[in-house]
Amino acid sequence: MGKPDFSGVVFKVNGTPIMIGNFLNAAISFLIVASVVYFGVVLPLNHMLARVKKPAPPAPAATKPCPECLSEIPLAAKRCAHCTQPVA
Repeated sequence: MGKPDFSGVVFKVNGTPIMIGNFLNAAISFLIVASVVYFGVVLPLNHMLARVKKPAPPAPAATKPCPECLSEIPLAAKRCAHCTQPVA
């Protein structure tokens, strides 16, 4: 396969040549290299890390139920804020 070459693409504005072909060559080369790196390195690495990563342990309970009114109160509470009953 031949390598496409856009370096011959030139626009002339008021007699001044603008080499748009060189920019097209660089842009196409960048997109090809970026896609190879993304699909060849980044996606497989992310997939591998997702398989190795362990799930976070569940957070410990921060509240407990009141034995009288069954409302949720903090673990360190000595009395219920709703019914004012002492909590053991």
